[in-house]
Amino acid sequence: MSAFGRGFRNRHPLVLIAAAFLLVPALLGFEWLFTSGAWTVVPLDTALRNPEDSFTYVSWQVGRARQDKPDMPGLYLVGGSSARESIVSGDALAAEIEGLGGPRVAVYNLGSINQNFAESLSVLESAPDTPAWLLLGVNLGRFTATREENAEQGQGREFLLKSDAVRSFVSSRWGLEKYQFTILPGIWAYVTDWMRKHGGSLLDGRTPSTEYELHRYSEKTRRSDGHKRRLVKRWNTSRKPVFERNRVANLQMLEELLRKVRERGVNVVLLELPLNKEIVKDAFVSSQRKYKIPVAKLADEYGYPYIDLNETVDIPSRDFQDLSHLIAPGRVIWQHALARELVPLLNAAESGGSGG
Repeated sequence: MSAFGRGFRNRHPLVLIAAAFLLVPALLGFEWLFTSGAWTVVPLDTALRNPEDSFTYVSWQVGRARQDKPDMPGLYLVGGSSARESIVSGDALAAEIEGLGGPRVAVYNLGSINQNFAESLSVLESAPDTPAWLLLGVNLGRFTATREENAEQGQGREFLLKSDAVRSFVSSRWGLEKYQFTILPGIWAYVTDWMRKHGGSLLDGRTPSTEYELHRYSEKTRRSDGHKRRLVKRWNTSRKPVFERNRVANLQMLEELLRKVRERGVNVVLLELPLNKEIVKDAFVSSQRKYKIPVAKLADEYGYPYIDLNETVDIPSRDFQDLSHLIAPGRVIWQHALARELVPLLNAAESGGSGG
């Protein structure tokens, strides 16, 4: 046996301590690859685990922006899958804003499935320190995540983004993740899952390549109006109690997000996400009031606009997949209305006025 082999198997406490001193910097260096965005030298199509891997997509886009800072204000749309499906694309919204007389902006569509406010906060904290706007999508679904689900972002789950603000908040306010100081658990979960999906390709000498599907819904997948009405009843019987249990905790996390946004000097627009009013009608009004009133109060307190395009834009049920996800025709309508709302806000900020 070699001297190296004998040393590796030596269980003397001093040897173990020395090994730990060597291991810790190595692990922190590995974490730095992700927190700095350096890992995005790996192409997006290689990094993705599957075509619908919105967690990796958001993580990669934010990391890439850190490495290659936009030379114009960044506009980050965050929210759940309803936010993701609400616009044609980031580039399309940017072009429409400029076409309507607004400034040049780099728009990032960072909506992802069931995104909670802790994940949105991690996006804010990890975005490059350049002029930026946060389009902060809200709807009923944003207030259903549990404390534990929010707290998981402190470990880098589901986004490979580090947020000291999330970790500090969930530890001090909710007593969760008190001893979690790195996102290595999330990184390890991602790497092992990636290897499970693509390890075979590597063994065969092939570089994995997966095209990201930004939009999941179309006329082919659209639910019938009868199915949509059943979804309304299902939400009020099964999801409403979840909303009631978790509403307050999510309002707390939202307020922490707004506080950090103000510290960072980022402009914010609070944005109600699309709702199929033709089908829903007044079925959700009582629940909506329970988050809309405090959100409006927070918006007023922090000086940020709170926009509800559902009050001014008439999108028929045929342009919705279900109750909250738009399909192609609806995205065009919503994106145009959103651009028209954003242009005066962006121009005011460009000219030195208040963006909020």
